[in-house]
Amino acid sequence: MVFKVSFASAIPLGAGSHNCGYAFCGVFSSLRLPVLADMFATVIGLWRMQRIRFFDIAKGIAILAVILGHCAIEANLCIPHRAAQIAISFCFSFHMPLFFILAGYFMHPERAFRWAKESRQLLCTYAVTTLCVLVGVTCMATLHHESRALALQTWGMTALYGNGDVSNLTLWPVGFRIGAIWFLLAMFWARLLLHIFAKLPHTVFWVAACFVFGYISSRYVCLPWSVQSGMCAVAFLYLGYLAKKYDVLGRVKRIPYIWVAALLIWIIDVVSFGGMSMAMNDYGSHPVLAVVGSMAGTLCVIGISQLLDHMFLGGGGSVSLAKQV
Repeated sequence: MVFKVSFASAIPLGAGSHNCGYAFCGVFSSLRLPVLADMFATVIGLWRMQRIRFFDIAKGIAILAVILGHCAIEANLCIPHRAAQIAISFCFSFHMPLFFILAGYFMHPERAFRWAKESRQLLCTYAVTTLCVLVGVTCMATLHHESRALALQTWGMTALYGNGDVSNLTLWPVGFRIGAIWFLLAMFWARLLLHIFAKLPHTVFWVAACFVFGYISSRYVCLPWSVQSGMCAVAFLYLGYLAKKYDVLGRVKRIPYIWVAALLIWIIDVVSFGGMSMAMNDYGSHPVLAVVGSMAGTLCVIGISQLLDHMFLGGGGSVSLAKQV
């Protein structure tokens, strides 16, 4: 299998004043701050209600997959190995779609969009985090006796553009990636768009059209603020919303053969993996399989989480509670 790293690959350290900025923000971009992004975008609403443990377990698995996947990228760049490639294929096949699908599960797009709450939880969090990045690179530039003005300019432009990875299709030159917190911007756009589409006739058509437009347009231009990533992510939010609306978990529980089908699809997706990065709207050489495989992978991870909850935490009645949310 020919492996294609088409997602969030590592950027070599630059020279001069760029070194200090990248050295500091390597923590943000290599680990992708999954806990921060997931906390403010998909978990914060759950803290105010009774917990559904197996969903928390599923997100915990996805967080570990984010860390493992990016560690495997770094390892594969240093010493290419099939084990690292398999780890990348496995992790990237499901982890980010899972976050968006579970976020959609708890959405109520038929209601009015809460501008103040969404802006506070997502946009303000992005602004505060980027401010921390700018303070950090300034401190690093000072410690290394390098240009603070150049570090602030370089990373300020990166923060303003808000991309999860570098691209040569940006509207103006952007040297670095903002890393994990692209998720916050994409989540904001995805939630806003789903609220709009839910009030239109034939919602599924608008969601599909939005995904296609976001995917195709990103082949020609990379827009700022992760707008196109949000346009594609709206499809995963909608899948989560439909899963709750039509009690997919209850149906799967009654028809266990669905687990087998989902597992087979997920295995095929991992084996045929051609690269996937929601941050850059890159769904690899098999985009349809990548989307379907991520859905199957998410379902399997939720099933594993339910099993772990039942075996070790004595979980019970979680599905019925989920239906009431």
